[in-house]
Amino acid sequence: MLSPVLFVCTGNTCRSVMAEAVFRKNAPGVKVSSAGIAANPSYRIFGALEEIFNEEGMPHKNHVSTQVTKEILDEAALVLCMENRHKDYIKENFPFVSGKVFLLTEYAGEKGEILDPIGLDKSFYRKTFDTISGLVVKILKESGGKRDV
Repeated sequence: MLSPVLFVCTGNTCRSVMAEAVFRKNAPGVKVSSAGIAANPSYRIFGALEEIFNEEGMPHKNHVSTQVTKEILDEAALVLCMENRHKDYIKENFPFVSGKVFLLTEYAGEKGEILDPIGLDKSFYRKTFDTISGLVVKILKESGGKRDV
């Protein structure tokens, strides 16, 4: 597993935060972070996600939405995006990182994108969380717990 890992979504309040939390829980000590292509420090995680984090015993307090920047991308060894538009945005605006940017699904050997549950009820957040969790755990298992490839 390449480290540090950066997970990217739109606002950095839902999917990338889920992936970061699952990764952190399953690979303590491996550096991981998250950011968004349209993030704003005033954005916070939603109540449904807070409930899921509480149910899963995952820390989530004081999360601040973080915008993708050159500096953040420079630091990451691997960038895993939720949708093609996130991947495309990064490749277009930061072409120097193109070789380390993948969809989360793609990196896990799956197809498709992780769609945004924003504005939907908790069951959609739960489904999204379970999907992301399964993909992150699969990646970690396939890496054999190695920190670098």
